[in-house]
Amino acid sequence: MTTIGLFEAKTKLSELCEQVAKRREPVVITRRGRPLVRIEPVGPGNGMSSSVWDARAAWEKKHGPVRADGGVVAPAGHLSQQ
Repeated sequence: MTTIGLFEAKTKLSELCEQVAKRREPVVITRRGRPLVRIEPVGPGNGMSSSVWDARAAWEKKHGPVRADGGVVAPAGHLSQQ
């Protein structure tokens, strides 16, 4: 796994992000030689949705919209008789 110092990562963050996305390999950022954080690719290449909003939209399409109180509004046609 590739490692890079924090100062260099800060200086080249845009290039570093492009490299991670293109190679689909994580990079570890170090501070004083010790691992601090890892930047890793996200998206369809590693089985994840491109964003949390895409995942929420897919969930709401299946289950109905989420209310502010955390409940779920039943989709049309799925209301039970009470």
